[in-house]
Amino acid sequence: MVDGNVERVMSRLYAVETPLPAAKAELKALAGELVTGRRPGDWAQALMDLGATVCTPRAPKCAACPWASMCAARAARAPETYPRKAAKPARPERHGAVFVLQRGARVWQVRRPDKGLLGGMAGLPTTEWREAAFDEASALAQAPVAAAWNRLGAVRHVFTHFALTLDVYAAKGAPPNDGWWGDVSALPTVFRKATDLGTQ
Repeated sequence: MVDGNVERVMSRLYAVETPLPAAKAELKALAGELVTGRRPGDWAQALMDLGATVCTPRAPKCAACPWASMCAARAARAPETYPRKAAKPARPERHGAVFVLQRGARVWQVRRPDKGLLGGMAGLPTTEWREAAFDEASALAQAPVAAAWNRLGAVRHVFTHFALTLDVYAAKGAPPNDGWWGDVSALPTVFRKATDLGTQ
């Protein structure tokens, strides 16, 4: 039987560099090499208890460990760095442009499509969100209305599955046909970031 406690003990005892979960088979094999035919159930329980009470994830009690003198991770003075963890994959990056059309303290808002991220919520007019960044000409080609748009900078927002960078364009003028003038407090955070930049 190999649970998370046993995996931790084995990874530290042998300083296994392979990160979890890829190391699971290796750690199970190492634990199996230590088991004898005499009371294997008690051995498995003792190993689990060692991991739960002594070789803990944080602040392991190495001075109380019966294997302290043989522990490769302790010898390297780094027991808490085991078991190794696989690096998280890089979060995908998306890019777009957002348009802040202002009238007094209000900004022009539109209803986002029902399906997709922020579906059905109030938002600011934007381009599509894609992997490649927009140059100014291609961004302004998707502006909601012809106006003297001024690029003010960019804002970044991290969603669960990707990070989004939006170039912020601001203007004053007549709005398009669909939408309404609204207070920025009704907008999701990503759009409030844009209005903070666009209404200064």
